[in-house]
Amino acid sequence: MPWREACPMQQREQFLSAWISHQVSRTTLCQLFGISRQTGYKWVKRYKQDGSVEERSRRPKTSPSATPRELVKLILSQRRQFPRWGPVPIRKRLMTHWPQHEWPSAATIGAILKRHGMVPARRRRYRVAPRTRPFSACREPNDVWCVDFKGEFATSDGRSCYPLTVMDAASRYLLACVGFHEPTADNVHGVFVALFRKFGLPKAIRSDNGEPFASVSKAAGLTKLSAWWARLGIKLERIDPGEPQQNGRHERMHLTLKQATCSPPRSTLGWQQRAFDRFRREYNDVRPHQALELETPASLYRSSPRGYSEVLPDLRYPFCDVHLVRPDGTILFNKRKQFISTSLAGEFIGLQSLDDRYVQVFYANVMLGFIDAQRAEHGLVRPKVHRRKQQSTKVVEQRTPQRTPRSKGDRPAQRTKRAQRNTRSVTKRDETSATKARRR
Repeated sequence: MPWREACPMQQREQFLSAWISHQVSRTTLCQLFGISRQTGYKWVKRYKQDGSVEERSRRPKTSPSATPRELVKLILSQRRQFPRWGPVPIRKRLMTHWPQHEWPSAATIGAILKRHGMVPARRRRYRVAPRTRPFSACREPNDVWCVDFKGEFATSDGRSCYPLTVMDAASRYLLACVGFHEPTADNVHGVFVALFRKFGLPKAIRSDNGEPFASVSKAAGLTKLSAWWARLGIKLERIDPGEPQQNGRHERMHLTLKQATCSPPRSTLGWQQRAFDRFRREYNDVRPHQALELETPASLYRSSPRGYSEVLPDLRYPFCDVHLVRPDGTILFNKRKQFISTSLAGEFIGLQSLDDRYVQVFYANVMLGFIDAQRAEHGLVRPKVHRRKQQSTKVVEQRTPQRTPRSKGDRPAQRTKRAQRNTRSVTKRDETSATKARRR
């Protein structure tokens, strides 16, 4: 039979029953159970008082370092007002509006929220290996604007909603959050015209490779929208396909936007847009950002010194032949039509001769590709895109090093050694046979 497991509760019950029976002296009984007489008397006294052998709480009756109830009520009220805020921004807001109090640390505030059931359980996420960003750091406002369409969802009336979001990468300032029924280039163009008039022009715009920001079937991925950005002197940055973490700060903002405005969605697009506007005001002006040292994005963002002109600037191509792209997307090159892109219809491009055969094609600050004058029928040759290679996690088997071939000068020495070994083996065989003959 297996051994019986005895818990402390059972041992105390056995001890008290033996104590009451008076079969063994109390000193011997305490020695048998491995406790002191003081502990034995303590449990007997407690059993006579309330008839229980369970452990009592060791929590002190008074705690001078505990957070006062007034501060706890303020912490809980801020959490109810901003249910998506964590302990760090809540503490920053409390210190700003009630500086006369001595507020606890963010860890203590998190423990208070968790104790009152105001922290939902998180699903465990598996992390990938860290990697560096493929773009340079954004140090000043308007260095890079991030743009993307948040995932499509349906409002309560059954119609689709595509939220367009534009954010400054350095200050995290949410420039625009507009919902559309369809993600067309005309809708996006109107939003950017209003943004350029209000905030000026950025140095670069970062996006993914989807429409209407880019197109894999066009030269250099230029669409009507991105070609307009390039003509304004804005650098185009695109993340690698299937790598949303390269635009991680924008994707993280999408998660907060989804939790605040899309769960659940509103009844119509108009009510959904009101929720977007309310979220944008809170995100920019009220909510402290932990990556900004608990400052708000509105306190750090400044408009761009580069103003927007309604008249597009003229394109200049020094040391290049200028060609006009026809409505069908072609140019006249060497007395024949050469297709470039329909997105650049009506625009001027520059052709720079590298040698007698190859010609490089430019539009604004974007290199479109090459034209082979000897094989012009192949069309525009696009440059290869070199993607960042990720380090493989597979263990590479170590191969045995190959033997280095011997030179011809080593062969005579090798033959000499072989001859010596053969001679030694023959000598040993002769000695063995002679020994056997003597024994016989």
